[in-house]
Amino acid sequence: MRFPYTLNLVASIDTGEEIVVFRPEIPIRVYGPKGHIDVMGLVDTGADNSIFPLAVARNLGIETVMGTGPGATAFGGQQIPLSSAEVVIAVSDQDGSAIRWRAHTHFADDLAESTVILGHEGFLDFFNATFCGDDAALDLAPRASAYQSC
Repeated sequence: MRFPYTLNLVASIDTGEEIVVFRPEIPIRVYGPKGHIDVMGLVDTGADNSIFPLAVARNLGIETVMGTGPGATAFGGQQIPLSSAEVVIAVSDQDGSAIRWRAHTHFADDLAESTVILGHEGFLDFFNATFCGDDAALDLAPRASAYQSC
């Protein structure tokens, strides 16, 4: 499965001028008791966990359990409390190939509704990923041994 990077216009940290940044963001579908929601997720090899806004769980009727551990540690050491749940996630490419799996994921109350992080647990553990910088594309190959019927 191949996904082109998304083009984003952002302010340069150095000058404040608008610059173009390409990111490995892919469309995914998250299922819950009240239906499904389509979101864009940033594929992040530096993230241990996959994290969704808590609003996604609420909108889909997904019951989450508040974690008792330290939560996630963001850049700079900020602690973010997380809840968790088992969810069904699907990804499909432009050719119509689709993969669907059940994953343990996390939810954060302070995330903007458009912020979805696809880290190792819940996402990258299910794929072999190749980041093709020259082509501005992400190749995902499913790891068959990681899937269970859902």
